[in-house]
Amino acid sequence: MAYRNLRKVPKLCLVYFSIDKTTCIVETKKIRRKESGEAFSDVGPESGAKVTLRSNGKLLDAMVIASHGELLILMFACVEG
Repeated sequence: MAYRNLRKVPKLCLVYFSIDKTTCIVETKKIRRKESGEAFSDVGPESGAKVTLRSNGKLLDAMVIASHGELLILMFACVEG
């Protein structure tokens, strides 16, 4: 696999909001690491990572369920199953 592909940040992430027990697909560029507030610029978030994102002026806590490549597999599994 090419080095460039290893360093790509996935475009989309499936996140889970524990406050209202919902999920949502968001752009990776909109989420930040919870502990440091940094964006995922070099490597995409791992499954289970704690993140925050801003929506309608509110800072929301979430957990990453899957990133772009894993997300496509999950969607396909839901359609098939």
